[in-house]
Amino acid sequence: MKTEQHILQTAFRLFLGKGFSDISTNEIIREAGTTKGGFYYCFKSREDLVNQVIETYLLPYYLQPITVMHQAWENKRADVSTKTLLWEAFFAPQRFRQYQEFVGMDIAFRDFYFLLYEGMKKYEEVQRYFAENTKEREICLRRILERGKERKEIAAEVDIDSCVMMTLAMQDGILALKVLDDSIDDEEKYRRMEEQIWRDIAAQDAYLKYLHGGVNSAVS
Repeated sequence: MKTEQHILQTAFRLFLGKGFSDISTNEIIREAGTTKGGFYYCFKSREDLVNQVIETYLLPYYLQPITVMHQAWENKRADVSTKTLLWEAFFAPQRFRQYQEFVGMDIAFRDFYFLLYEGMKKYEEVQRYFAENTKEREICLRRILERGKERKEIAAEVDIDSCVMMTLAMQDGILALKVLDDSIDDEEKYRRMEEQIWRDIAAQDAYLKYLHGGVNSAVS
């Protein structure tokens, strides 16, 4: 691992433990096993280091799932069901495990969430990433539901605006639970959530096909 990458990873792990404010440059240098000269060769300042930690480790949490959602939407088969698309192009990309695999680190969600929250309070770019992520998630979910209505897989009386708001609020609830207990399996929670939403919004014919284990147009 290059010195710059090693310092970045070391700083990120220290920030996860104590937050952005409570870790000094000297502590990062000591934990990384480098020198002041080595540190300042890689980074102009502590602020530069923090900005690169944000870009390297916080931005992917917001950007990577949206990229996967867009790819799943663009690559969908013509016959893929709304239920399948809800999972593949909305819920699955947002599992925390996906983020951990992307950055190649095993991270406690509670530590990460608190750092993320601190970042949103202190750094405009993190606030912007959060707002853009929320907007894109809403767009991704809305187009899946609208497609479902067009295909008559979602009941005509379903209010898409209300469904989007409810779904995003339920996701926030799962995140809150995971902050309290990191052992919670968010994938299992997301699957239950997807099943509940599908029961609530599916047109009768689509739901009956799902219950009877129909073809891909009815199963996830």
